[in-house]
Amino acid sequence: MKEFLKNIGCVILAAGEGTRMKSEDKPKLLFEICGKSIIEFVLETVSKINFEKVYIVVGFKADMIKQNILNSKFISDNFKKKIVFVEQKKRLGSGDAVKQVKKVVDKNIKYLLVLSGDVPLISKQTIENLINAHIVSKTECSVLSVMMENPYGYGRIIRDFSKKFVEIVEETELKEEQRTIKEVNAGIYVFNLPILWKAISKIKPDNKKEEYFITDVVRYLSSKQTVLCKDSQEVKGINTRKDLAEIEEIVREKILEDLMINGVTIKMPETVYVDFRSKVGVATEILPGSIILNSKIGEGCIIGPYSVLINTLVKDKTEVVYSYIRDSKIGSGCKIGPFSRIRPNTTIEDNSRIGNFVEVKNSYIGKNTKVNHLSYIGDTTLFEDVNIGAGTITCNYDGVKKYKTIIGKRVFVGSNVNLVAPIKIGDNVVIAAGSTITKDVPSNTFVIARAQEVQKPNHRIVKRLLRSRKNEN
Repeated sequence: MKEFLKNIGCVILAAGEGTRMKSEDKPKLLFEICGKSIIEFVLETVSKINFEKVYIVVGFKADMIKQNILNSKFISDNFKKKIVFVEQKKRLGSGDAVKQVKKVVDKNIKYLLVLSGDVPLISKQTIENLINAHIVSKTECSVLSVMMENPYGYGRIIRDFSKKFVEIVEETELKEEQRTIKEVNAGIYVFNLPILWKAISKIKPDNKKEEYFITDVVRYLSSKQTVLCKDSQEVKGINTRKDLAEIEEIVREKILEDLMINGVTIKMPETVYVDFRSKVGVATEILPGSIILNSKIGEGCIIGPYSVLINTLVKDKTEVVYSYIRDSKIGSGCKIGPFSRIRPNTTIEDNSRIGNFVEVKNSYIGKNTKVNHLSYIGDTTLFEDVNIGAGTITCNYDGVKKYKTIIGKRVFVGSNVNLVAPIKIGDNVVIAAGSTITKDVPSNTFVIARAQEVQKPNHRIVKRLLRSRKNEN
């Protein structure tokens, strides 16, 4: 196989608009499956095969496609050097798209693999089997076919009375008696060069779509064959958002299966979503309803139930329950939740506790610090061994600008305290419940800031309230 690959090129068709996706701003191939674009799936597989060059035909939103590919973290920089982008200025069909490659293809390339950019599950083994079968058989064209119980939407493999492969007929061009044929074209081909260029010059847009079909090339070749793909899932294309959802389900299940094989416990996996960009350590448990996107989870953690982690690092033995965390770093041995919201640019150090209905944003939480109940901590630095009482908030915004709150070590903040930023609290400070603090507090200080309580028996406000309730009754 290696000797054959010395003069094989690959063409990936990526110029279409994907009109059935109903997306005017985003090309079909940039829709994601578990955190990876459709085109990245195809390219990641192709990158495992030693093609001399990979020609990507782009058209609709070409710059977006190029940027996604060149910035991809799933594709090596060495492979990116093999990529040649070819623009199809007018979308006149797959045959015209392949024809554009003729202008740039290397002279030493003898064989050309052509595949669509919307078949994300195609495997390296299947592609290599097709190439190998083509070269061994010495035919001019090899077509990957597959048997489908429901062949609707796919071009059919047409054979003569002796079962010899004759042509491919697209769904829109089928005669009534051909619609029951279950062997379909998978849209992946190997052609000999320069025979392909001669044949492609003969095809005409004499079809309902008025496009040049690459499938029509087959008619003009004297020798051709089909190579059967055993797994129809591999060649399932994406044309609609329903197709996208079906393939994403296949991929999601495979990701979770791999995690479980590698020592991660997943309860009710049918309810859990983990994307390709995420890493999960051994002996971690992911409980029902949890979503993990582009995050790294350490060993021995408990995530969930019903927790969402996005772009987040969670170190070992941390528990996240019924909580939402985004763009943040959580240390070891922490307990988050239930019902906590950790917003971007937050760091929580080891053995800290963020409790129920607590919101933290753009803040640093030191080791062994507790923010247990109903609090808002924003634009704040809390050093180690701090206790924040229930209902405490940092008043960080004056309507125009955000300000910083700094709280030193071993500070005890009572319940229902307002800390009006900018403010700095020293070490070993105790702040009495119900206080509103507007000035810096030095270390080793007890501070209380409450208005004097005034009681007025039988005040007119009380009498008015009593009259009102009496009238209601």
